[in-house]
Amino acid sequence: MPIKIDDFCQVFIIKSKVRSLIFFILLGVLLEIIVHYYLKIPYAYTHLFYLIIILAAIWFKRYAVYLAFFFGMLHIFVFYLNEGFLSFEPVLRAIMLCVIAFIAGSVVECMTHFRDELAFQNQELETTKEAFRMANKKLNLLSSITRHDILNHLTSLLGYMDISEDMTDNPAHRDLIKKEQQIADAIRRQLEFTRNYQDIGVKEPIWHSLPEQFEEIQKTFCHESIHLSSSMGMIQIYADPLFPLICHNLIDNSIRHGGKLQNILFSTRKEGDNLVIVYEDDGCGIPVGEKEKIFERGYGKNTGMGLFLSREILSITGLSMKETGVFGTGSRFEIIVPPDCYRYYQESSTV
Repeated sequence: MPIKIDDFCQVFIIKSKVRSLIFFILLGVLLEIIVHYYLKIPYAYTHLFYLIIILAAIWFKRYAVYLAFFFGMLHIFVFYLNEGFLSFEPVLRAIMLCVIAFIAGSVVECMTHFRDELAFQNQELETTKEAFRMANKKLNLLSSITRHDILNHLTSLLGYMDISEDMTDNPAHRDLIKKEQQIADAIRRQLEFTRNYQDIGVKEPIWHSLPEQFEEIQKTFCHESIHLSSSMGMIQIYADPLFPLICHNLIDNSIRHGGKLQNILFSTRKEGDNLVIVYEDDGCGIPVGEKEKIFERGYGKNTGMGLFLSREILSITGLSMKETGVFGTGSRFEIIVPPDCYRYYQESSTV
């Protein structure tokens, strides 16, 4: 089996620095004796010295200056043996060897320092991320337990309200009990809503296949009077794992507030370097004065959090969303995906 160059470099250069450097030093001395002393060629062979000095600088930083000084003195000594006198040329060449060794060693020293600093900062970042991950896990566990207990109490409360309603014939009391039931129902809806969105930003972003996301939506879509379609290409986008909830939330909003809509369409288009994911329906649309308000926290007829949290989910990886539909003809939401957060893929690729 032939030896690969990469394998040779791994064994001879990277893993055996001292032995490799000794080999090159001996090779340099041998060339000095043969080429300069015996063959009387004064210049060409010294180019190898620069290679040896650069390697020494990479491996041993500024200590390469000592090696450069050695080769410089060797060059001066051999020149003196050949010519019988000293000249400015070999001295200048020796000085240049030392200067190059110092500069190269200093650059490597700085790069090594920055690399170590970066590695240390990355380690600290990983430690901090792990601490946040554990904290989020515990907070989510606490939130889940608390939500479960509150829902149980709400169920009991609603049961007692039903009993109270049956025990009175007073219209004022019944009206008051109905208002209490409406408030309790709103609290229950908000608690159930937080269950879906409690993991925002907790897990690492992933690549989502748009066609596969649409297939999953179709499996759970059960409105026969509404035609759900897609013209999205074979594209993946990089987003929080909760990205599918955004699509479900848009569909839910259309069904709740769109009136007599008949069609919902997902599509994609390019806008400069960005990808635009378009969601549109043929419902009643969004009034001009509400196009930004619908993304505000608490604004809306249900929980008032869906579109607000959708923007928050998208912003984790630099995506954004806006409403561009024409009131009276339907709503149209555009999700803008920057160039580094989408990619095309073949149908046979693993997603």
